[in-house]
Amino acid sequence: MTRRLTPLVLAAVCCLTAANLTAQEQPASGNLVSNPGLEPPAQKGLPDGWSAVVIGAPAQLAVDAEERHEGRLSVRITAAEVARSYVRSEPIEVAPGEKLRIGAWVKTRGVPADKGTVIAIADFTTSSGMELPAMKVGTANPAAVGWQQVSGTLTAPPLAVRLHLRLGFSYSLGTCWWDDVTVRAERPLVARIDLPSARLSPAMGAVPVTILNRGARKAPVSLTLSGAGGAAKTEVALTGARVQEERIPLKILKRGRGSLSLALGEPAREEPVFTESRAVTVPPPLTLAPLIPTHWVIEDGPAQLRAEIALEVSPDECRGSSLSTRIVDSTGAVRATLEIAEAAPGTARQSLTVSLQEGSYRVEAEFRPAEGPPIKAEQPWAVIPRRKASVRLNAAGYLEQDGRAVFPLGLFNGGARMAEAGAAGFTVSHAYNAVRVQPGQSPDDQRAKDFLDATEKAGMRALFLVPMPWAVSGDWESFRRRIRMFRNHPGLLAWDEEEGLARGDLKPETLLKLRQVLREEDPHHPLMVGDSRDVIGRVTDRSNFFPVDVMDLGMWWWYPIPLAARPPDALQGEDAAKGGELVPPSFLTQRNTAKPLWVGVQAYKKPQPTARYPNAAEYRAQAYLALIHGAKGLMWYGGSVTGGLFLSPKEGDWDSLKGLARELNGLSQVLMAPPAPLPAVSSPSVSAAMKSAGGRRLIFAVNRSAATLEVTLRVPASPTAAVVIGEGRSVTVSAGEIRDRFGPYATHVYELGVSP
Repeated sequence: MTRRLTPLVLAAVCCLTAANLTAQEQPASGNLVSNPGLEPPAQKGLPDGWSAVVIGAPAQLAVDAEERHEGRLSVRITAAEVARSYVRSEPIEVAPGEKLRIGAWVKTRGVPADKGTVIAIADFTTSSGMELPAMKVGTANPAAVGWQQVSGTLTAPPLAVRLHLRLGFSYSLGTCWWDDVTVRAERPLVARIDLPSARLSPAMGAVPVTILNRGARKAPVSLTLSGAGGAAKTEVALTGARVQEERIPLKILKRGRGSLSLALGEPAREEPVFTESRAVTVPPPLTLAPLIPTHWVIEDGPAQLRAEIALEVSPDECRGSSLSTRIVDSTGAVRATLEIAEAAPGTARQSLTVSLQEGSYRVEAEFRPAEGPPIKAEQPWAVIPRRKASVRLNAAGYLEQDGRAVFPLGLFNGGARMAEAGAAGFTVSHAYNAVRVQPGQSPDDQRAKDFLDATEKAGMRALFLVPMPWAVSGDWESFRRRIRMFRNHPGLLAWDEEEGLARGDLKPETLLKLRQVLREEDPHHPLMVGDSRDVIGRVTDRSNFFPVDVMDLGMWWWYPIPLAARPPDALQGEDAAKGGELVPPSFLTQRNTAKPLWVGVQAYKKPQPTARYPNAAEYRAQAYLALIHGAKGLMWYGGSVTGGLFLSPKEGDWDSLKGLARELNGLSQVLMAPPAPLPAVSSPSVSAAMKSAGGRRLIFAVNRSAATLEVTLRVPASPTAAVVIGEGRSVTVSAGEIRDRFGPYATHVYELGVSP
């Protein structure tokens, strides 16, 4: 809620001028928005200080002289289809931890109540340009008549230095008008630490600090920094500039995780005017990043690697120093060395080439200062055959590595229980945070390598998210670097792209180039595309769902639990449902492509009040239904994501899901076999399939309904008995038929010709 400011100038001191007031006593600054009234247009039909942000589906943005809250104009946004379209303010300088009161007036027409929101969003960025998670200011009520105010009070998050206010549609449509925007800071004088990340390096020499002087004051202030075992205080004269940059020398005495605090003070006050404290990490003095590539393939000729060495010491410590990089084999013999005299703080990039045999090696970096002992860092390295760093699609649509087909059973974001999942029979790993990158921020390559190493150790293979933010921003050199780093890792199964087109973040031409770059840098691994061919609201034909021309494999989500009658919502993984029927995903059953499709199966609890995790019967029914209808792999959407299974493993019945993975893994040879003729089924509510391999014949049957059914299945070749796998019982095959009872959503797997 936006509150009126209480006057601070009392009658007893009314003769004082504003210049004589301390920063703490100054009334809060005025509106920080450039052109808050969205008045006369200048460029591209929008007012000065405002720009259009259209993600995905198009919308029309223009000024409107007919509908306005105050003044002469408002900005109108019209979307004929579900859109993410906004008008965006120019950047507003902020400091982490300060409170901002934000408001805007909005009017809506033809906006549905059940599709997205009309919203005001605060976008904060760091000094490096990295986008922090968006924060909601408030949403409009589409049923309201006339103008309404959307408002809220936000606290600028850690690392934030700038705010863009975004006003418009978030996955909604219709028409909305915006006018009279306010952003007011609680304090007119604040200061911030201007580190681009949480990394505090001795190589910097001094810590950048920015003072935001919104009252344009000219007076002395003090800046006090403390952290990493050191402290420093500097007296500064305010120049009257709204943004004043300073640098404060700070001697770093302690490495590792800690905090860094800044206090802005005034001579007449004991307590600081404003403080900021943030978590920081002082890195080790020497770090060797994962090597590029992490593994060398012997068929590619003499081994070549690039080492990136981060030297996090002060310039004084580098005087008279040296830096060396060497390759050491398993016997301790040095196979190649590169020396650099008078090393400099920062990152050194060194390349080495040497003829090596298959085997395990290590790469060592050593910094030798003029005084004191040497400092070392190392990375493991290996020379391997191509067969361990190559994955191909076989004729049946399954991935093969080293001559072995992988039956895909995986967990999205499942790294927290990697060893447990591998032991249970899961074969595919996946991570969001462990491999994610951000524009303007150095990637955590070591975390990504640790994820791949853990995957391989658990006997699994990884779907590795491509660095899509770099593709979107056009940073193809960084994109290529990451692919080169991990393209030969034996734990890599396939590169993965998700929902970029569906959400409108990725343009089709960017995905096309992404595919081209992957082919150039790594022709030995396929591309999995978990995406629709266009913005999701436009993809109403589920038979033509995927961007088939750019993918090797496709995947989409199927999240029907709890079952209820509802319209389709593809972005949420929901098909149109008929009450309690478990309808197989239409992107699979209606597909128009022969390329392999995987199904992302639900293993999380949706945010709605009635939501729940699937139960054991639903886990099993979803899995077998997907396989019956042609899925070539299963990935459960769970892990430690929002509502994910690992956030509440008992409630989510993790033990049942592990048991299901163990069962499916044990049947994988049969499941990867070509389908046999479908068995005849007496009930239209039962889906069934039959497969044979390795002397085993199996029938899979699932009751999609909530009713208990008596079902007859016709069995070819007329065996006399069948074991029902996982149920400890058998059934008689009489006159070529199996007769059995199916409870609600029950799944039966019959192995023909076997008696208990």
